[in-house]
Amino acid sequence: MKDVFTVLLLLDDKDLVDNASEALAKQKYRIVHATTAHEAKLKYSNEEFHMAVIGMDIKGVNAQDFVEMIRRKERLRAVKDKIPVLVVGKNPEEFASHLATIDNVKYIESPFSTIEFKKKLLTFGGHSDTISNNTKTIRKGEYLLTEGGTSHEMYWILSGCFTITKLNQDDKNVIIGEVLPGELVGEMSFLDNLPRSASVRAKEDCEVLVIPHKKFIDVLDNQPRWFRTLMQTLSERLRKADAKIVHKHVVAEESQTKEE
Repeated sequence: MKDVFTVLLLLDDKDLVDNASEALAKQKYRIVHATTAHEAKLKYSNEEFHMAVIGMDIKGVNAQDFVEMIRRKERLRAVKDKIPVLVVGKNPEEFASHLATIDNVKYIESPFSTIEFKKKLLTFGGHSDTISNNTKTIRKGEYLLTEGGTSHEMYWILSGCFTITKLNQDDKNVIIGEVLPGELVGEMSFLDNLPRSASVRAKEDCEVLVIPHKKFIDVLDNQPRWFRTLMQTLSERLRKADAKIVHKHVVAEESQTKEE
């Protein structure tokens, strides 16, 4: 059974709740919502949370007190890893004065979009600069990857939807799948260093996180030699599977585009 990661969401603005919930759901969090400090404290006392999102502008909520309560309970339980706390507000100066020095606490200004919230979640991994520099926007109709291309990066889909196509024996682009938020694409060339096996085109405006190939090579260099062989074997099998799939599909990309 997979671990369930639970987040306490202490927000009272519907739009903020909806945007945060959408981003958290895509990251596979279980969400427990509260709208008052009393309700949030009761829920926090009764179960284990892996993250907390706290609004600074909710009547009756003192974000600093709430965060200090979380850290105090962690100290009493001798918890080694402090849970991430994301503070939502309209006054960054107030956050800087009272909360910025507390470990593993970050700030996001209100209002925010789903993608802005998702990017902020990613910064808790300690790679905020890398994430910011490697986020890429792909407009509707543009190609993220083209079949036969020689790039080797992998991409993590942050928002939007992509269509995966492959040329058939009649040189028509045949649709073989889609890629949705939270999924990876470009993994085969990333693993085996061979040209791109398919094209990936944006069905709408999309945002992706670029995962550089060199980082993976650095990881592989620290693994046993059989591990690299395993990765290449899996990639080879995926390429062969895609080649078989394309012969069974009859829907060309341009046909679906006309229908849409």
